Amino acid sequence: MLQLDNINCYYGAVQVLRDVSFGVAEGEIVGLLGRNGAGKTTTLRTIMGQIKPRSGTITLGESELTQMNPHHVPKLGVAYVPQGRRLFSGMSVEENLRMGLLARESGDDTLKWVLDLFPVLTERMRQRAGTLSGGEQQMLATARALCLKPQLLLLDEPSEGLMPTVVATLLETVASLKEHGVGVLLVEQKVEAALQIADRIVFIENGSVAGEATPAELESDPEPLNKFVGVRR
Repeated sequence: MLQLDNINCYYGAVQVLRDVSFGVAEGEIVGLLGRNGAGKTTTLRTIMGQIKPRSGTITLGESELTQMNPHHVPKLGVAYVPQGRRLFSGMSVEENLRMGLLARESGDDTLKWVLDLFPVLTERMRQRAGTLSGGEQQMLATARALCLKPQLLLLDEPSEGLMPTVVATLLETVASLKEHGVGVLLVEQKVEAALQIADRIVFIENGSVAGEATPAELESDPEPLNKFVGVRR
């Protein structure tokens, strides 16, 4: 479904992604792990068209995203929940969700599907987004992204600052998207959270893909986690 081939990106004269190549299949959850500054968020922003690669290609099915304007990418079914959520804090929960529906002209059936995934939001529809708890804000940001009815969901540090019970609920919901054929690319500092739901882990180091493994393989041999993320199991 999603394929990155030999992506090279620069911030001015500084190269930040080097020949990055990997894919995400339909209904697959891929964890993108690495140390701070390794290039994880840059990879997500490049997929979304917010950063233009100097070379390489990004395709989603039959569509090439590489030089596409950022506002066109969501229309093709790519949803992005950035680090920090970036909600419209002065708008209500319902207004935030309806902004998500506008991107692909989705209807109330999509809204119902999203609220079934995050039932707590049903009780908060008239509440301003900025007054929600941190966990509820993350749920709203994810729900708004899902209002696109995406083929692919990009998540950047969704568990940051959340209580373990909220993280568990959020991860369970993300895992359930597999049943709907939604591919997920997950950037997550909490390694155990990523290993819990990912089908495959891609490691990135100094802007390059350094290897990949399944959670089962990392259970047997955790050395790549120590080497590329700095986590001992």
